[in-house]
Amino acid sequence: MQSLLSTLHDAALSADAWPTALERLMDEASVAGAALIVTNKTTGAIDEAVFCGLSAEFKPRYVDHYAALDPYSPLLDARWIMLSRCLPEALLRRSEWYNEFVLSCGVRDILGTQLTDTAGHSVILGVHQRIGRHFSQDVELLMATIAEPLRYAARCYLDRLNGEQQVGDPQTTNPAGGGRFFFHIENGAKYPDECGSVFPSPGQAAEHGLTIARELARDCDWSGFSVVVTDERGRTITRVPIEA
Repeated sequence: MQSLLSTLHDAALSADAWPTALERLMDEASVAGAALIVTNKTTGAIDEAVFCGLSAEFKPRYVDHYAALDPYSPLLDARWIMLSRCLPEALLRRSEWYNEFVLSCGVRDILGTQLTDTAGHSVILGVHQRIGRHFSQDVELLMATIAEPLRYAARCYLDRLNGEQQVGDPQTTNPAGGGRFFFHIENGAKYPDECGSVFPSPGQAAEHGLTIARELARDCDWSGFSVVVTDERGRTITRVPIEA
């Protein structure tokens, strides 16, 4: 998990780090592929895309042809949505996108979400499981745990794409002293962290939030709560469920 959070922090700072971040995500989720897709909402075209694993060699075919036929991506929102649960088999059997792209990649099912959505762009992420395999029971918990670092990195991606200074730009942080992060416990009731702690990066703060959640999980009284990690400006870095 620490390696994955670290690569997501790198992806917030540089688009070149996204392939490595997706590969780490594939390892943690025990899946065979992943794709990050940036759609231009004005033109409808794919402005940027990173494909790893099973679908990597099929990226040009998706961008040039199958993106326009994709019935799944428009359904994605802030939730994690599984392809097999949101589109009926009868529709998929008739879908050129599903039969000639998804199955041709060797993909059985997709778990996807919309990481960020602005007036100009939408960023979606999907992880792919190969034909003959199922998603593990823990995959949705993993995605919930890393959702905020993923969204943070995606927002920075769009900032760079739009020529703006991203949230995670090294010029806006103190590389020597790091930043102060806060670890709130909440679930209806709120236990705010008033003091916070200094960490070199959002990724390391998120990892500390996971450690706190694991420690609190040993006490059943906290089951069902979450550790919410925020930065000094109150922006959420990650939300980690406390599971007994």
